[in-house]
Amino acid sequence: MAVVRDLRVLLRFQGFRRLLAVRLLSQGADGVFQVALASYVVFSPERQTSAAAIASAMAVLLLPYSLVGPFAGILLDRWRRRQVFLYGNLLRALMAAVTALLVLGRVPDWLLFVSALCVTGVNRFVLAGLSAALPRVVDGERLVIANSLSPTAGTLAATAGGGLAFAVRLVVADSDAAVVLVGAVLYLSAALASLRIAKELLGPEPALLRPRLSTALAGAVRDLRAGLRHLAAPPRREAAWALTAMSLMRFCYGAMLVLLLML
Repeated sequence: MAVVRDLRVLLRFQGFRRLLAVRLLSQGADGVFQVALASYVVFSPERQTSAAAIASAMAVLLLPYSLVGPFAGILLDRWRRRQVFLYGNLLRALMAAVTALLVLGRVPDWLLFVSALCVTGVNRFVLAGLSAALPRVVDGERLVIANSLSPTAGTLAATAGGGLAFAVRLVVADSDAAVVLVGAVLYLSAALASLRIAKELLGPEPALLRPRLSTALAGAVRDLRAGLRHLAAPPRREAAWALTAMSLMRFCYGAMLVLLLML
C-alpha cells in the first residue's frame, strides 16, 4: 500500500520518529483523559447529570480550540518547541493528577471543569507545536506526506487511548480517577519522549526578528476583525453563508449529541 510505503520512508528520519512518538503518546493520553471526563460527567448514575453539565463538559473539550487557537502560533514563535512538548506535557500530567484527586473528592462541577480546561488548553499549544515542528524533521519533498500521515496517526492514537480507558475500567479498576491517572502517566511518558529530541532542532529560529508580544497579540486581533469584515463585504457573501451554515450544522450536531446522551 502507498500509505505504508510513505510511512516507511518517513520513519527513516530519526527526528520524525521521535516527534511522532511524542504525538502518539500525547494524543493517546488525550483520548484517555477525554473518555474519563465524559464517563465521570455523563455516565455516573449517582451524579444525575443534567443537560447543562454535559454541555459544560463538551465546552471544556472544545473551547481551547476557539479561544487559544488564534494566538497559539504567536507564542510558539517565541518558545523552543521541544520545551513546549516537555513542559506542556509535564503540566498536563500534573493537572491530570489533580483532576483525579478532584474526582475522588467529589468536588463541585465548576472546580473539576477548571482543572480539565487547563489540561485541554495546554493541548492546543502541544498540537500546534507538533505541526509547526514537522518541517524541521523531514525534507521539503516529503513534507506534504508527513503533514497528512502524522495528524492521522495522532487521531488513531487518541482513539486507541479511548479504548485503553474502557479497558482499564473493565479489567483494572472501575474508577474514573484511575483512568485519569493512566492519562497522567501517558502525558509524563510524552514529556520524557520529548527529551530524546535536541533542544534546538525544532525551532524557532533564534535570529528571527519578532514584534513585541503585545504588538503581535494586538495584530492577531486586528487580523481576526479584518477577516470578519472581509467576509461581510458583498462580493464574498457566499463564503460568509457557507461558514454560517457550517456553524449552525455543528451547533445542531452538539445539541443532538447532548440530547442523545440524556436519553
